[in-house]
Amino acid sequence: MTSPTRREFLGGTLALLSAASIRLPLWARAVANLAGAPSGGQILLGVDYYPDQTPDVLWEEDSRMMSDVGFTNVRIAEFAWALMEPAEGKFEFGWLHRAIEILHKHNLGVILGTPSAAPPPWLSAKYPDIFEVNAHGERLHPGGRRFTCPTNQVYRKLSLAIAGQMAKKFSENPGVIGWQIDNELTLGSAQRCYCNFCQAGFQNWLRTKYSTLDNLNQSWGTVFWSQTYTDFSQIPVPLLSGGEPNPGLALDYDRYQSYANTSFAEDQLALLRQMCPTHFVTTNNVGPPLDTIDLRGLYEKLDFAAFDNYPGFFDMLMAQQGKSPSYDVIAAGIALGHDFARSVKGGEPFMIMEEQSGKAGQSTFAPQPETGQVRLWTYQGIAHGAMGVNYFRWDTATFGAEEYWHGVLNHDRSKSPAYDEIRQTVKELKSLGPEVLYSQYAAQTALIFDYDCSWAIKIQPGHYALDYMSQITSWYGAISASHCGIDVIAPEADLSPYKIVFAPLAYVMSEKQAARIKGFVQSGGMFVTNFRLGVKTESSQIVRTPLPGLLRDVMGVTVADYVPIYSAKNAVKFAPALAGPDGECGLWTDILQPTGAEVLASYTKGSHAGEAAITMNSLGTGKAVYIGADLDGASLSRVLRTLSGLAGIKQPLEAPPGVELTVRRAGDKQWIFVLNHGSVSQSVNIPKSYTDLLTGETHTGKIDVSGYGVRVLLAA
Repeated sequence: MTSPTRREFLGGTLALLSAASIRLPLWARAVANLAGAPSGGQILLGVDYYPDQTPDVLWEEDSRMMSDVGFTNVRIAEFAWALMEPAEGKFEFGWLHRAIEILHKHNLGVILGTPSAAPPPWLSAKYPDIFEVNAHGERLHPGGRRFTCPTNQVYRKLSLAIAGQMAKKFSENPGVIGWQIDNELTLGSAQRCYCNFCQAGFQNWLRTKYSTLDNLNQSWGTVFWSQTYTDFSQIPVPLLSGGEPNPGLALDYDRYQSYANTSFAEDQLALLRQMCPTHFVTTNNVGPPLDTIDLRGLYEKLDFAAFDNYPGFFDMLMAQQGKSPSYDVIAAGIALGHDFARSVKGGEPFMIMEEQSGKAGQSTFAPQPETGQVRLWTYQGIAHGAMGVNYFRWDTATFGAEEYWHGVLNHDRSKSPAYDEIRQTVKELKSLGPEVLYSQYAAQTALIFDYDCSWAIKIQPGHYALDYMSQITSWYGAISASHCGIDVIAPEADLSPYKIVFAPLAYVMSEKQAARIKGFVQSGGMFVTNFRLGVKTESSQIVRTPLPGLLRDVMGVTVADYVPIYSAKNAVKFAPALAGPDGECGLWTDILQPTGAEVLASYTKGSHAGEAAITMNSLGTGKAVYIGADLDGASLSRVLRTLSGLAGIKQPLEAPPGVELTVRRAGDKQWIFVLNHGSVSQSVNIPKSYTDLLTGETHTGKIDVSGYGVRVLLAA
């Protein structure tokens, strides 16, 4: 009998914790203690609220209405520093105490936000050194938010001071259940800071990492362009400098900036842990396609991951790119964010701290969600493992930069188009019960997402249009069509729970990662990757052996050449195993020379016509597939689906395009979430009798799912 993985253990036991009197996670205990929580206290269902922006005569009415919707909690105060500390060292919390008291009276637990994302004007005027410097060497200015340096010790001290005073005031307040540190650390007009404080912090970080200058100089190869350093104080930040920066320095600087933001949050976390031991602590962020901070490190010590979800922006982005909206593409983009959020802490439940409830944006904004879409987006989060959803926001602002970020109430405080829909969704979710909502998300497949690869490719893409996140999103979309469940894992993660592991653009490869991949394949797994494999070491030096470097024996090929594509186009012809029309090549071709691998596709044009484009190598009892060509979307989808089938992946039900399936399990029970992302009703064939938990009806043979509709099916 094999031991369960960590994810399996968590998924299989959370539903039993209360009955067995085992200590629940802080967030679960907090929900269980809420007077308005559903039976079993299994989920956080709330809204983001701004009493600091709302006349106090409306607080009572707002609290009553929020409670009537069925909400269990609110998040407040994350942008209220100027009201809580109107002058340095002068703290005023009377208004916040009254707001919490009213909310608590209506059975609404409060998640307090520490306000360090937006310092007050007095602080900016008194301490101008706190401002961030962007990649052009320009100092940012106050007036917005996220304009502060994560390294600056004065700003850290002042941020801790306000957080400490909040904790002191509310640590024993029965209305407070948890904390959100700062707000959206991954968002800002400047992705990273390049100021003098960050340069000094970077130098200290390098001292710890490399110990000696000899180690650093050798790791970066600083003999190039006479960059050998004789003192750590000489090391610059990668600002504009008459030529491209050393790739090793640039990659380490991205790592340092991630560390700086993580340690900034951890300063506040340590304080809150000490002063508020019964409260959970998290922070909210936007994940992929944003990659400025390694969120695995950021959330490592926090109680759970919390992400923000605004599907309408996918629609806006596609329109800006001149593309027609695609239900599959948008749904896959949202699902990628959810699967990443769940995987950040090894499969533990995550929270959506901000869920789109209406038109959203600032100078321009996303379209009004169609009837049913807000409910659909909520269930999509739950289907992928969310244990909480907070809608953004309660009442739409009538002033400030986010006047057009529409909430549950309109500008005139009338009910928004999604008001009744949200109320219905909250009621339904409470009725599902803890067994469903604490069940394990079932994943047969993993997609490796590596921050080092993303950062290193931005530094040296090789092709102006080659982008790591674009590859990740297109591969995820192709894989998700198999409805097989996907974990988005770190390069150092255990691969053994999966039948097939995908790793696009695995540009940076460590010896430990290569050994894990080899062991996975030898033990029967299938590993699928593509061009630019194993080009770089962890210090961003090119490997000194033929490509794909550390994985040559695993892949069974040597890269004879690598060719970016501009005007000289290429195409591929598939072998019978991947039968289909010829595929187009986009940005890149790796020319593969098999040393034992089977050829699954060949190039058809130019000087490399007839040479291998896709290969599959057998090693031990597993397979390793190298896709050397940047395939068009249709070909990539067909190839990855075919490989998934060869790996033994079976989808739970057959579903038409636009319909998403996920599976959650607990013991011998299995729930299938069926989500129709299209506006037209579609049918799904079911092989046996299922009960829809949302309607209580039993179905067999075929089940209809309305436009933007949801089914939660349990085998009858």
